[in-house]
Amino acid sequence: MQNGLLISRLRTEKGLSQKDMAIFLKVTLATYKLYETNLRPMKIDELNKLSDYFNISLNTLLNLSNNLNKTNYIEIDYKYLKFSLRYVRKIHRITQKQLAKEFNISIPTIARYEKNPQTVNVIYLHNFAKKFNVSIDYICGKTLKKEVL
Repeated sequence: MQNGLLISRLRTEKGLSQKDMAIFLKVTLATYKLYETNLRPMKIDELNKLSDYFNISLNTLLNLSNNLNKTNYIEIDYKYLKFSLRYVRKIHRITQKQLAKEFNISIPTIARYEKNPQTVNVIYLHNFAKKFNVSIDYICGKTLKKEVL
C-alpha cells in the first residue's frame, strides 16, 4: 500500500494542498484524502504520476524502500510489465493457481494482470514485489537497474 504520510509530506514541501493533488491526479478530494490516510489504494497510473512528479521511486511510494534520492525515472512500460509479471512468476516455478491461492485472489485476475497490466492492482504489485524480492520500478520498466528488495 502507498505511503500516505510520505505523500502528504512531499505535497506540503511543495506547498500544495490536498485539493491541488486531487486535481493533478484527476480524483475527487475525498478520494485523495483516503489515499493520504492509506484507507484506499492508489491506481498504478496515479502512483506513476506521483513518482514522476516527486522524482522518487515506486518502491519508496509503496513502502518497499526508504530511498528518497532524486532519480530520473521514466514512464511505466506496460509491455515490459506484462512480460515481467509472467517471467518472474515462471522463473520461480510458481503457477497462477499457486499465486492466486497465496495472494487470496482468483486465477482469472492474475491472468488478466499478466495480459493487461494497466489493470494491475497496486496491492497485488506490492505483494508480488515482496514475494519475489524484486523492485517494482524494475518490473514496471521505470529503471533498467535490476534492484532487489
